[in-house]
Amino acid sequence: MPLIAINVLLEPDAATVEKAKAINARLRENYPASFPLDANHAPHITILQLFIKAVDLGQVAYVVANLLRSEPPINIEGKATGYFAIANENLKLVGFNIEATPDQHRLQQKIIAAIAPFAVKYGTSDAFAPRLDGGAISQATIDYVNNFSDTRTGPNYQPHLTLGIATSDFVDALVAEPFEAFSFQTASVRLYQIGDYGVAQTKLYDLSRQADPLPSWNEGQVKQAIVAFIAKVTNKDSPAYLPPAERIAVHDNDGTLWPENPLPFQVAFAIDELRQRILTEPSLTSNPMVQAALDGDLAKLLEGKHFDGLMQILAITHAGMTVEEFRDAVQAWFTSANHPRYGKAYGELTYQPMQELLRYLSDNGFKSFIVSGGGADFMRAWVEQVYGIPPEQVVGSTSRAVFELRDGKPVITKTLDYLFVNDKAGKPVGIHQFIGRRPVICCGNSDGDQAMLQYTTINNPRPSLGLIVHHTDAEREYAYDAKTNSTGKLVEALKEAPQQGWLVVDMKQDWNVVFQPK
Repeated sequence: MPLIAINVLLEPDAATVEKAKAINARLRENYPASFPLDANHAPHITILQLFIKAVDLGQVAYVVANLLRSEPPINIEGKATGYFAIANENLKLVGFNIEATPDQHRLQQKIIAAIAPFAVKYGTSDAFAPRLDGGAISQATIDYVNNFSDTRTGPNYQPHLTLGIATSDFVDALVAEPFEAFSFQTASVRLYQIGDYGVAQTKLYDLSRQADPLPSWNEGQVKQAIVAFIAKVTNKDSPAYLPPAERIAVHDNDGTLWPENPLPFQVAFAIDELRQRILTEPSLTSNPMVQAALDGDLAKLLEGKHFDGLMQILAITHAGMTVEEFRDAVQAWFTSANHPRYGKAYGELTYQPMQELLRYLSDNGFKSFIVSGGGADFMRAWVEQVYGIPPEQVVGSTSRAVFELRDGKPVITKTLDYLFVNDKAGKPVGIHQFIGRRPVICCGNSDGDQAMLQYTTINNPRPSLGLIVHHTDAEREYAYDAKTNSTGKLVEALKEAPQQGWLVVDMKQDWNVVFQPK
């Protein structure tokens, strides 16, 4: 397994960098073969050097960045007190001695603890950034990193800023010059691949500027598992690496990306449309299913193998409309209707943690699809506005549509003939028919998503991740699984989750925010 030699370091402020570069220029005048302080030899103060597996690089960056978010070291002050010099034959390596402070010691120990699970004891020259002149990495450099944790941490930690190399006589004269101690501040914390002589050669991450990709998720097993999965499948050095074309994620909508209580939002839309129709067609109230809809009796509407009552309501409110008329009706409702409990527009009630997950996936080259039992045309009317997902990436329940030329213009009209309900076993079928690639990430919340989770994760030749949102927070949202007043029953998928390794999100414990704050 390939290793990489890394340096977690402090980047000093601009004034200190300029002081360092000025002395580096003097050293190079004396000894032109000395390295310049530039993009391949960044001025820095080492916190920790060690070897890790290359495949773990993303996870190491995450755990350190996460530590820095909780204990930001940006304002850690330091003080340069003089020079140090190390002889090597007729040359000497010289740098600033930095006064070690309690904050620096504390930061080093916390970073050591965070990286400890990934540390590899011994490495070789292959782990270092190649020398620019093609030469071999010195054994002294390899030994320095191998022994760093044992000899240069804790009480033995001596922070310093290396300036360059020159002849022994020149360095001795430099060190003899009067030195005016100066203070500095840390500009950032970065992770570099180490080059020969311990130089910070290849910048890998600016850790102090990395925003938490999932800030609404509490630290814990679920969040760590998500981040670890994304890190390993996007790292080209990982055996689990997935080319971007294979990064397909599927997400249920109702109960996974937004609430499904007290009614699925499309049902709420249909009932509101029904109330408007009754104003001009009062005879509709003689239909028992219409009355059930008006009474909010969802159980009645969902009776039968194909939700017969609900299909009647959808036929009344959806069928016979052109797709443009239907889209306009949905969008008008979306801007005017409010959720009965929260008093907000439905589009404002998406789960903030899941929105962050969608963005995190997109930032890492994943293509997300909504795969829902809801109507495809209903979702396509607002999905791009709400989730940033284009309408062509929606797989939902569909029925036959009819094309015709009406007054010389092309028109597509909705029907409820040949209804395909994209739920349960229908979801893998819909994924196959409309996406054509097997997903590697699946997010759901109910037994209706169990087949989709199975299709994504069982016997998948590619690395895969399954996630179930478990509604456990009655205070901020709703709490239900086996017993629900709406859709979203969760029993069998929850039982299967440990066996298949699916992540189960405990909404109450794992999310510090449910909806986007005002």
